[in-house]
Amino acid sequence: MEPAELIIKYFKGELSTVEKQELEAWLAADEQNRALLERFRDQRQLADDMAFFDGIDVTADWEAVAVRAGYDTSAQPKRRRMVLWSAVAASILLATGLLTFKKETPPAPLVAAKVNDIQPGSNKAVLQLANGQTVTLGRADTSLDADGAKIRQQQGALVYKGKEEAAAAVQYNTLSTPRGGQFQLVLADGTAVWLNASSSIRFPTRFEGKERIVELTGEGYFEVAKDQHKPFRVKVNGVEIAVLGTHFNVMAYQGVTKTTLAEGSVKIQLADNRSWLLKPGQQGTVKENQEVNIAATDVEKALAWKNGLFYFKDDEIKDIVAQLARWYDVDIQLKGTIPAKQISGNIRRQATLLQVLEMLNYVSGAKYTLDQKKVTVSF
Repeated sequence: MEPAELIIKYFKGELSTVEKQELEAWLAADEQNRALLERFRDQRQLADDMAFFDGIDVTADWEAVAVRAGYDTSAQPKRRRMVLWSAVAASILLATGLLTFKKETPPAPLVAAKVNDIQPGSNKAVLQLANGQTVTLGRADTSLDADGAKIRQQQGALVYKGKEEAAAAVQYNTLSTPRGGQFQLVLADGTAVWLNASSSIRFPTRFEGKERIVELTGEGYFEVAKDQHKPFRVKVNGVEIAVLGTHFNVMAYQGVTKTTLAEGSVKIQLADNRSWLLKPGQQGTVKENQEVNIAATDVEKALAWKNGLFYFKDDEIKDIVAQLARWYDVDIQLKGTIPAKQISGNIRRQATLLQVLEMLNYVSGAKYTLDQKKVTVSF
């Protein structure tokens, strides 16, 4: 039995007599093996990860995991779950730099020995007021009265409340996140907006008239406050998304706009007045040439960033790299022949860059080097 499986069964108290002997033999073979086992005792997250994998629908997820890992897809559920538990062990070993592979010839190092890891992005943004003044937002709480609104920043969210003595003219503010940043905004009508990295939203400090209109660049998730008398509209890349009250995600990087509906209904409308209605679970994709495609999609995948995850499911390497570059604020160069196969896997967005690159190596075989904020991924 593989050491990873023995370790998992050891911590779960499920080792048989024979397996206990196997584990003891493995521990006695090398002091580093025993030290490795002790390191597992110190992994606070181990229990949470085990519980997470215990909750996975093994039958539903098996094909995607097993095919990549090279396991027999005809394995029984009990065996399938053990493979997943072994994946937990492998991922922790990879993340802590303790996993090694014995080969006849030593493998080339995946990354230079002396290197500074890159920490994940965090809550940070810049607020531009109507008069051009900018306010840097981060961890510290902030409050100000400006542009006819009371503005309060607390715990990574910016909250707007209109003032009774507001000026006659509606003022517009812009909230922008840099690479490596994210932020939450609550508009004056109660609509909640989450901004991903390299994104911005331009909005009025209060909504007047018959419509509520905001302008987006990058990516944002919206939970729109219901108001049947004032439709909410998002303008992005020449596309207009109209709603009354609903939950949806808009990703508009590199000229392509993807609208994913989680709840309610939305209408996508182009400048030539062509329009499409989306149902929950659908995604509308508008390309730069105005070609439109409406299809069923994995909503959980589209919202993963907002929920603190990288969730790759049949993604191309270039798309994965683009996400990593934005979140870790690094430049990534691809070298060699990029494989045509698509990649699946997931990891917390709070993982360091090296941990994510190790996962990418595990599922794709890609090697990487990291030099300050420049990453080279080789195939």
